[in-house]
Amino acid sequence: MSDFPQTARVAIIGGGIVGCSIAYHLALRGVSDVVLLERKQLTSGTTWHAA
Repeated sequence: MSDFPQTARVAIIGGGIVGCSIAYHLALRGVSDVVLLERKQLTSGTTWHAA
């Protein structure tokens, strides 16, 4: 985890469908300084159980 960013303009907590969608749409708008934090794998928490 040595390449984990020390700063970011946007921090998204949760890598479920909403968190991933926010990161995606920010990237479409040119926002590149974003960090997405997830405890385990992306979309493996509540999103996975609701599917």
